[in-house]
Amino acid sequence: MNFQPYPTKFGHFALAVAVVCALIMLVLIDVLLRQTVPSTIFWLLVATLLAVGATITAVYCSIIGFKLKYHLNRNGLIIQWGLCQKRIPLHHIEEIIPGEIVKEPIRFRGFELAGLRMGRGESDELGRIAFHTTAPLERTLLVLTPEQTYGISPQDPSAFLKAWHDRQALGPTQHWCEEVRRGWPLSIEVLVDPLCWWLVGSAAVICLALLGYVSLSYAGLPTLLPVHFDNFGQADRIVDKFNLFILPAVGGIALGVNLILGGFIHHREKVAAYMLWGSTIVVQLFLWIATLTITV
Repeated sequence: MNFQPYPTKFGHFALAVAVVCALIMLVLIDVLLRQTVPSTIFWLLVATLLAVGATITAVYCSIIGFKLKYHLNRNGLIIQWGLCQKRIPLHHIEEIIPGEIVKEPIRFRGFELAGLRMGRGESDELGRIAFHTTAPLERTLLVLTPEQTYGISPQDPSAFLKAWHDRQALGPTQHWCEEVRRGWPLSIEVLVDPLCWWLVGSAAVICLALLGYVSLSYAGLPTLLPVHFDNFGQADRIVDKFNLFILPAVGGIALGVNLILGGFIHHREKVAAYMLWGSTIVVQLFLWIATLTITV
């Protein structure tokens, strides 16, 4: 039995933000492709990457707003949250109480926007609380389990409570665990691995910083740069300063190749994937050393 949350404009708001961010991204790409000054290209690239990230985030937030619902059956409660389903077995539910009877203040960490409340809370009475609601606490139902408390906001709370009581006497048809089930593409394990994001993200930031250093210092560098010296300390190889961009390009290629290879082996050999991504950070640092040796 499905229960819809209280109506909210969050989905439409997030979708509008996604459209605006996508338009900004397209404008930035168009301007970026016309530039020839390295420093300008770098800042436009950073702005474009931020616009891409904002667009993806806004699209996912709109999915949360449009797809949020609560499904209750004899096996348990499913909270549809974006591309994820939070499953709570019926026998894990100790009690469901209205939020209006909670006396102690809840320390909320998250945000409320256009009617949607997402984040976590904590109180001495209820412990940890995960909010998946579109209503204030007074119109929220709190689902208590041994693991934590879940805040939900079905539009018809009395019907929800009746359905819960009716199903308590029925036996389950499937054995559920209290878990989160992710839909594609979040079902791809590597995409939800925090250590993967940390390693790859660190390498990407270092590589982008190297590109920024080369781009911003490019105008102040001499046209020709010595890149190798003989035994007497005399420069025996001199190249155009534009060749400095080869170093961040090598870093970007190494990052891309190792990211793909690590993604392929991650589900079989996590440690090998972590070592591969970790080595990418080392490569970026060596490229930084090479760049500073040439330019400083």
